[in-house]
Amino acid sequence: MPRLSIITVTYQAAQVLPITLRSVKIQSWRDWEHIFVDGNSTDETLTLIREYERTVPLVRWISEKDRGIYDAMNKGLRLATGEYVTFLNAGDAFWESDTLEKLFENAPTGAQVLYGDHRYVDLHGQLLPRRRPRPYPSGELKLAHFRTGMAIAHQGLFVKREIAPEYDLSYPLAADLDWAIRLMKRKPSTYDSGQILIRYLEGGVSARRLRRYIQERTRILYKHFGWSAVLESFYAMMRHKLRGGYPFVE
Repeated sequence: MPRLSIITVTYQAAQVLPITLRSVKIQSWRDWEHIFVDGNSTDETLTLIREYERTVPLVRWISEKDRGIYDAMNKGLRLATGEYVTFLNAGDAFWESDTLEKLFENAPTGAQVLYGDHRYVDLHGQLLPRRRPRPYPSGELKLAHFRTGMAIAHQGLFVKREIAPEYDLSYPLAADLDWAIRLMKRKPSTYDSGQILIRYLEGGVSARRLRRYIQERTRILYKHFGWSAVLESFYAMMRHKLRGGYPFVE
């Protein structure tokens, strides 16, 4: 059983997938499997995966129609065999070649959620301004940190597979927030790596469908925390907006 299952969801991703493949292939720490869940791509995505499979051990993939990105991510969770799982979708990358080595060699035994920082990048790999004054909460990560939205990008979470919930497909744009809240309700032991872990490619589907995303986000916060959290979230978004930040989509 590998220590980590890296799950990559793809669809017509030939332009950006090489970024992700290079990032994983050069990792100095090798105790992982790489799982690809493709949405029946017709471009060169599968060609890239097949070429990668010939040079990297422990690669598995499927390609079939799905019901959206979170359905594909659920398929990846079901295929995973690692002790931990993380999602590194097409275009995203690990920060450096020793990112996984530093993370897993320093993580305490028994920690169920390992996490760290991320930075947004464009298609050319150039760093973009932070969307928040602080990338994620200080101190131990807790359920309360998610009362106003995603306290940390889900790409920055490495979760024990046995406690990782599946995504709720009734939220096609914001299921990661619901997923993170349900995860934290299980009161996992957490470890803050203090590292930048992920280069996060900007421009996800939630950014392109912002109004629908905010509606789903509101429903999720109300379901888990009530109207007080919805109001806190609204005021937090307004404060960030006035400072010129990007509060809506993480």
